[in-house]
Amino acid sequence: MHIPKQKFKEIVLNSGIVEEADYQKSQEEAKRSGLSIENVLIGNGHITEQYLIEILAKYLELPTVDLSNEKIKFSDIELISESDAKKKQLIIFGKEKGFVKVAMIDPLNLQAIEYVKTKIGMPVKIYITGQNDIQKAWKRYKKDIGKEFHEIIKRNVEKTKSEKGDIKKIAQDLPVISILDTILDYAIAHNSSDIHIEVFEEKVIVRYRIDGILRDIVELPVNVHMAIVARIKILSNLQIDEHLTPQDGRFKFKTEDQSVSIRVSIMPTFHGEKAVMRILSGSARPLSLTELGLSEHNLKLVNSGIKKTQGLILVTGPTGSGKTTTLYSILHLLNNPEVNICTIEDPIEYDIPRINQTQVNPKTGITFAEGLRSFLRQNPNIIMVGEIRDKETLEMAIHASLTGHLVLSTLHTNNAALAIPRLIDMGAEPFLISSTLNIIIAQRLVRKNCPKCLSSQEVENDTIEIIKEQLKLNPYNKFDIKTFDTSYNAKGCKNCNNSGYHGQIGIFETLKISQSIKDLIVKKSSGDKIKEVALSENMIPMFEDGLEKIQTGQTTITEILRAVRE
Repeated sequence: MHIPKQKFKEIVLNSGIVEEADYQKSQEEAKRSGLSIENVLIGNGHITEQYLIEILAKYLELPTVDLSNEKIKFSDIELISESDAKKKQLIIFGKEKGFVKVAMIDPLNLQAIEYVKTKIGMPVKIYITGQNDIQKAWKRYKKDIGKEFHEIIKRNVEKTKSEKGDIKKIAQDLPVISILDTILDYAIAHNSSDIHIEVFEEKVIVRYRIDGILRDIVELPVNVHMAIVARIKILSNLQIDEHLTPQDGRFKFKTEDQSVSIRVSIMPTFHGEKAVMRILSGSARPLSLTELGLSEHNLKLVNSGIKKTQGLILVTGPTGSGKTTTLYSILHLLNNPEVNICTIEDPIEYDIPRINQTQVNPKTGITFAEGLRSFLRQNPNIIMVGEIRDKETLEMAIHASLTGHLVLSTLHTNNAALAIPRLIDMGAEPFLISSTLNIIIAQRLVRKNCPKCLSSQEVENDTIEIIKEQLKLNPYNKFDIKTFDTSYNAKGCKNCNNSGYHGQIGIFETLKISQSIKDLIVKKSSGDKIKEVALSENMIPMFEDGLEKIQTGQTTITEILRAVRE
């Protein structure tokens, strides 16, 4: 922003929200990472984006705008091209008598304002908005993709069907390139995490995973399947003529404003090869733990655990539950010039400044265990291991945490307490586990209610009974069912593709390794016994964490029961 650094600091500190020491640390981090001071302050949880916008708007004497609540016409936003809007960090979101309304991240960018005036030939009224808000609004440029998607696919499918000859040549011809590029563009525009291309006897189905749920997007004729898969293989440097062996790879895909990594998995099936593409797109700033969904209770436990200079921190949950994202957020908090941080990952999902990240590569002998062993010769303070999969990796992680290192990793278990017997089953000595474990975080992802079509309603008696049954599993629960008389549901609108949900949030439980838990570990107690003692020591289970999010309108009881019902 074009506000002098000292003036910006004065505005933020005068708000009373940010302490001077925190601002100073954030300023140093901004210099190291290349991120703006605003993004660092927000990412570290020192101030919310909304509050920062409000205090800047007050200083600049400008109105603010929440673009998610604006009905933006495509005819208005297209007055400025998408590339220019992103380059100048603005969007036109409406017209009034004699002028256009322009939302900007930096309303002091006079050059950008003059450009808009000249381009459209009308005076402008400037509003200030946040980065997250404007990024969501930019996606409305892609609105026409939805209308044209099937036409683009159909047009290019017809061209592909008429092609004959070498499959490698066909895969590099324009129609197939256009089909795959359109599938990828549309997926990125709709915040998809995965693309599934599945072949059956008479058709190919393309599905996207959006907010954790798979949705059918388009059906293609079966005779274009081989060309599309071959195109994916070419981009990923895989063997085109191999059809009976699973293959994994990755490639970069460039949209107009960003470059994303695509992780590819090809698997032989009965009717041909299935391709799954995972979209790995780094954001401008890491999400804070609060933004991920950690409650104040869990946040205190996590902050206490990561302040220790040694020990083992585990994040558990099934595939796709956000474990790696949580680890990245913790690494962001720990990342400072006084420490050396190394990670061994499969894959590297986000590039983090000043952190040494290594990709698992079995072909060259780089496994989790071998990478961890090598890191110990690199003088690290903090080590992140993408996943503990075997006894060797586990033993190395325990050894590292015993010798003065803070080790972070993930494990596949249903809840926090079950992680301990799982570690013992993998061959770890109980007394070593009790000596090294700091905290265990268990999590799931649930869909968030769409804020645009959200409405409250009275909780039905059947729902109350289901909740009561679940609460009986925790004899120490403090949740007052009498206060649970209202829930929230979204009816569905254009903003959420009529699903009622938009985005995801985590539900968590955090197990602190107290002395009584350590005693149970040494005795090889069951997961149920460990959970019972943890609950007696005020651990809040995921279900009750979810109930709190229902009461604040963030999600629904259907989502919570889908994620954690026992």
